[in-house]
Amino acid sequence: MGFQARMISVAMITYNGLAFLPAQVTSILDQLLDQDELVISDDGSTDGTWDFLTDLARKDTRVHLLRNQGRPGIIGNFDHALHHCRGEIIFLSDQDDLWYPGKVARLSEVLSDPPRPWLVQSDAELIDDQDQVTAPSFYALRHSRPGFWANFRRNTYQGCTLAFRRELLAIALPLPAIVPMHDMWLGLLAELSGQVRFVPDRLTGYRRHGDNQSALTPRSPGQVIAWRIQLGLALSGRCLKRWRMIRILRTIQKQRRMSHGS
Repeated sequence: MGFQARMISVAMITYNGLAFLPAQVTSILDQLLDQDELVISDDGSTDGTWDFLTDLARKDTRVHLLRNQGRPGIIGNFDHALHHCRGEIIFLSDQDDLWYPGKVARLSEVLSDPPRPWLVQSDAELIDDQDQVTAPSFYALRHSRPGFWANFRRNTYQGCTLAFRRELLAIALPLPAIVPMHDMWLGLLAELSGQVRFVPDRLTGYRRHGDNQSALTPRSPGQVIAWRIQLGLALSGRCLKRWRMIRILRTIQKQRRMSHGS
């Protein structure tokens, strides 16, 4: 099946993002087909974001809105959105970036062609609040590269540049509340479970301004150590759960073969 035939879901989270949101959703919807969807989970915006989104959803049936009860934060908000995604290929989106033309087609193609990696990440330009490029390559700034241990020590996964196949959700959800970053969680699970691709194409304008945080935001050494311990525990628990599920499935399959043979 070619990537054109696969339904695509974009999981976006919002919170008081009206300043940059209209341009971002336009840059996404311009690349989606009628069968695709933009799933937006809002964390209780008070700046007019929700009014904008409800008006957008009335005009475009590809837009599906969710609103959280309470304030679960970034990880809880993405967990809410991802649980409602129906597509075979899933993209993550922030509320304040820009998607460059061809992003959806390019990353969907990489995920659909042999060897069909579980997750793909592209490069991005850094832009300011006036859409001016402040750095030409996120990869260069972050020394991005694939590999489990390299990214466990120093995360180079960036949610707004990721796309992945639905198989990853089966082991990634629910997103653990204790992990430091949702993109790091998804990237490391993909490294453990299937192939990962980093492509050099710069397909996103990754906006850096005073109100957002990312992998480029400095963290204290103590915070980094605590996060790695929490992440290691969460990964171990999830992998053990998956191993048990595989053993159960294999046992069921073996019993079925024996019953058919008797």
